[in-house]
Amino acid sequence: MPNAPQADFAIHALAAALPAGEAPPEWIAIFPQVGRIETRDGRTYDVDATALIARFKADGVAVPIDVNHSTHHAARTGARADAVAWINELRVEGGALQGKVEWLAEGKSLLAAKSYRFISPDFFHTSEGVTTWLRSVALVTAPALGGQKALAAASSQESKMEKLAAALGVTAGANEAALLTALNAGFVPKAVHDEAVSKLSASETKLKDIEDASRKARVDALIEGALKDKKILPAEKDHYARLCATDSGYESVKALLAAKSPALTKSGLDDKKEPGDGAMPAPALLAAEAQKLVADGKALNIFDAVAALEKKYSAAA
Repeated sequence: MPNAPQADFAIHALAAALPAGEAPPEWIAIFPQVGRIETRDGRTYDVDATALIARFKADGVAVPIDVNHSTHHAARTGARADAVAWINELRVEGGALQGKVEWLAEGKSLLAAKSYRFISPDFFHTSEGVTTWLRSVALVTAPALGGQKALAAASSQESKMEKLAAALGVTAGANEAALLTALNAGFVPKAVHDEAVSKLSASETKLKDIEDASRKARVDALIEGALKDKKILPAEKDHYARLCATDSGYESVKALLAAKSPALTKSGLDDKKEPGDGAMPAPALLAAEAQKLVADGKALNIFDAVAALEKKYSAAA
């Protein structure tokens, strides 16, 4: 077919092999390459991927995949032209114009039986051969374009290769040798990997132990200081220690104790000697004697009783 005007279209202009495999490909190469192409019978076209994608998006209509261009022939006779799949998205990948395919049951069956191994686009073009609109794509048995690679980019294997290339930071479309080189460059033997993981785990455990010991030392110092300053009672020690279980808890308790006034005044009995020859009795004995003064009504409270006894024994000394 010579270059046709805008209103005409070309069929069997191109064809590419469908990938062999159990599952039908999600992406197929409608045009194995973009730009200037030539068919086996001498026709030339200029595949304008930008224009084809723009028209596809503007139409908002899925492109049918039929058998032997039945869509084209049915348009002339009014006959049925059932689709065996639908193309719902176009993209340029690896230098090819690809279509994302939703395969129907019949399409899957034809591919599984290997009844059709190639595809061929049905497209409109200008008089200069520049593609303008992709109307349909057909499953065919004979390609029109020779020397073109099969649709590897649409196979599951190629999809895996693309993902591997992306993960390795290799340019899309890189061959197997380039991927193997990248893999070897970043390869770490399992034994080395396991040893590194083990050492890292041990280091993390050691660091946690150090952090826990450091926090405990800080908490103990804070609590003992509060006890010494009479800001908390011995019975409250464990309660405040639990509040210091986290760094934020420790800081909160520290601020609370800093603002807290002593609960008991210092008695001055800590350094007193045991009773005898007028010496101040031991704290436990002094406390018992003070409680007796309060019980006998000789002192209003424990603080007054302690003060009276302290005065008594100081004078005796």
